[in-house]
Amino acid sequence: MNRRSILIMDTGPIWELVLYRAVKELGFTSLRRNLTYFVSPEAYENCGSFLSSFKRKTTSASVVAELYNFIRGTLPTGQRQLWKQVYEEFENMDMDEDVVRLLGMDAELVTKYGPTDVSLLEIARRNLTQRPVILTLDNPFHAECKKAQISAELLIEVCNPII
Repeated sequence: MNRRSILIMDTGPIWELVLYRAVKELGFTSLRRNLTYFVSPEAYENCGSFLSSFKRKTTSASVVAELYNFIRGTLPTGQRQLWKQVYEEFENMDMDEDVVRLLGMDAELVTKYGPTDVSLLEIARRNLTQRPVILTLDNPFHAECKKAQISAELLIEVCNPII
C-alpha cells in the first residue's frame, strides 16, 4: 500500500470513532442516536482503511478541548469510559498533538471558523512538504481548506466511497 504522509484530524471524525466503539463495545446504546457516519460496519471499516493509509496522524490540542466538551455533555457515569476510548483511539493511531497559539492564527479565520479549525489549517501549513490531508465533517471548513490549497476529505466520503 502506498502510504500517504500526514493526516490531520478534526474533532468530529475522532468523536465519531469514539462513539462507534462506545456503542458497539461498551453498550452505550443511548449514544447511538449521535452516530452520523458509522451507520454500518462497512462505513467504519472504510474509515479504518483510510486512516491506515497514512504514516502519521496528528491533531491539535484544541481538538482535545472540544472532545472534553462533547464528553462533558454525556451522562457522568460513562465519562470515564469515554475518555478511555479517546485514549485508546489516540494510542491505536499513534496520534500526535500540536499546539497552535491563538496569536499565531489569522483573526478573520478564527472569527469565521473558530480556533480549532484554524489550528488544523496552521498545522497543515507547517507540514506542507509532507502533503497533509485534513479529515473533517464540516463542509464550510472543507471548502476553506480547498481554498487554501490544503487537501481535505469529508468523513462522509471516506465512509462511503464512490466506486
